[in-house]
Amino acid sequence: MKSEASRSLAPYHNLLKFSFFNGATWMIALGTPLVLLGGQLGASSFEIGIMYAFVFLLLPVQILATSTLPRFGYKKQIIFGWITRGLFLLIPLYLTFLAPQHPERWMVNALILSTFGFSLFRTFGSCAIMPLLYASLPENVRGKYFSTDQAVLAISGILTMLATALLFRLLPVYNAFFCQYAYSILAVAMTLFYLAKIKDPPKPKAKNLSEILEETPNVCLRPSPFRQALIFKAINALMGTSIVPLTAYYLKTEGAVSIQTILVFTSCQYVGAIIGTILIRNRIDSTGVKPVLRISLLTGAIVSLFWFLLITHPNLNHNLNLNLHHFLPLAFLLFGLSSSFWVTANLKYLPRVCNEEKQALHVSVQMSVIGIIGGIAPIIWGFVVKLPSGAPGILVDRFAVYFALLAIVQLALYFYVPRLSSKHRERPAILLSGSILRPFRYIGQLVNVVEEPSRQAKRDIESEHKGL
Repeated sequence: MKSEASRSLAPYHNLLKFSFFNGATWMIALGTPLVLLGGQLGASSFEIGIMYAFVFLLLPVQILATSTLPRFGYKKQIIFGWITRGLFLLIPLYLTFLAPQHPERWMVNALILSTFGFSLFRTFGSCAIMPLLYASLPENVRGKYFSTDQAVLAISGILTMLATALLFRLLPVYNAFFCQYAYSILAVAMTLFYLAKIKDPPKPKAKNLSEILEETPNVCLRPSPFRQALIFKAINALMGTSIVPLTAYYLKTEGAVSIQTILVFTSCQYVGAIIGTILIRNRIDSTGVKPVLRISLLTGAIVSLFWFLLITHPNLNHNLNLNLHHFLPLAFLLFGLSSSFWVTANLKYLPRVCNEEKQALHVSVQMSVIGIIGGIAPIIWGFVVKLPSGAPGILVDRFAVYFALLAIVQLALYFYVPRLSSKHRERPAILLSGSILRPFRYIGQLVNVVEEPSRQAKRDIESEHKGL
């Protein structure tokens, strides 16, 4: 017999299937596989930083995109965004089809253009996903849905990384990249297939964008717990968002680590994030937000110190065949664990410092500011560590300095945590879909100024689904 949880989620299985394939698409298009393809085509660390930064730098566009939701509705806007962004995946597919043994500069530029276009049109669909979920899911099933969705995305992420790692073991490198991007395009088609089966909730009310422009400087500059939390998170984002692209790039260009091994390491990161979420999700209410934030920062500092030792070892500049190499899976796992603790704690902490009547607006403003700062960071650090010639590779000494500074910042924030304001403890945590698999991805999910449905609308949704 089906469990009660399975029966309550039965009407939303198409949403979960949509999430499974959607996760595979962005993991390939914006994650470690993008970094590895860029390195294969001869991109510099600066160019890798630019590509990785687009998804953050375009968050203000995501706010503007919410203004069209009242006109087009949720489904139409997601479909437009997903089809358009999917077209930009044809560019890396074509580049991998060419299989250049001596890549030309225009190929890296084409990949940068592809990533920009994908990230730009992603904003139009992404801004509609969370409002669609909140408008479609009755309150009594939201917790079950989002926890199940986390598991579905976790399975999707691990399977995607391990399957592509196997491709790189069995096929020539460009053939494996071609299959990887072909699957990402297939995944786009599957998301559209399952999205078509989902009922489109009523369109939201129009939002006054002038209010956003007026509110942003006020809430960011006025002394308040909101501003304190903003500065705290912005400092972390200024350093932390560069870890994923630069470590993968370093391993490929300086560490002589195979692509399939790097993808396996990425799956270890996902496993760590899953373990972290399982460990803390049901304990954070009793443990408290501040201890979880401190555990996250301390764990992150340990990982940063590991990378510092790994990079500064004199025999590790061109190979990683020493004992420290064997600790890399653990380092990726602990990074995922630290990231999941950070996300879980922030989703619990954020409502405490926001205006309850304008929570969607204030959350969106804060996440946009942090996202822009976090997007600038990979560009800056990618430029700092790039080789003077612009060739593929990293200045190892400067990369070591990055991790030394990162560890110092994480430890400084660790000791600052007790000073954070913690008002409005009674407010519930924000529920998100798939926030654990990619560090800082939850920032993009929170950029949304569409308020939840009214209480009457919620009652209508719940009564509608009682008969399902």
